[in-house]
Amino acid sequence: MLALAITLLFTFAAILAVLTITDSAIKAREAYVQLMQQAALMQAGFAVQVNAPELRVRRDAVRVTPVRRPQARRMRPVPACAAA
Repeated sequence: MLALAITLLFTFAAILAVLTITDSAIKAREAYVQLMQQAALMQAGFAVQVNAPELRVRRDAVRVTPVRRPQARRMRPVPACAAA
């Protein structure tokens, strides 16, 4: 019974691995086809337009604070205590 359960577990894991690899291969093929279409358009002289969410918005200019030199600290007088 234990051997059957282990065999089913490994079979299930193998099926999941094959399905994952197949899904990745399908997505990779679609991406490759899209890249080849864009390359053909660029060779023909067209420019590919980027979608609006993919554009970066410029950040505001960074304000630089002036460099301040550290000031010397004044020594506070220490009260003298006499031992009696």
